[in-house]
Amino acid sequence: MRRFAWLPATMTSGRRVWLSHYWQYQTAYDASTGRPSLFNQYFEYTETEQERTFRLLKEIVVHNRNVWNDVELTQQDQHARNHL
Repeated sequence: MRRFAWLPATMTSGRRVWLSHYWQYQTAYDASTGRPSLFNQYFEYTETEQERTFRLLKEIVVHNRNVWNDVELTQQDQHARNHL
């Protein structure tokens, strides 16, 4: 959810923002461990616009790298390339 920081707000990364937009998320599990929260129903984290953009770009690169390294896809690409 996109929010506006009228008062100083601390992001999960430790940065403080004020009079700017930031993003607040709630997830049912921890992305690094895959485990659910022990104390609440969800994990809550916040990030600035710049941090969000960087995270999304990083996820796209990792996703594309995993797709390009997929053995089946690589074989299909090689087969298609040989039949051009």
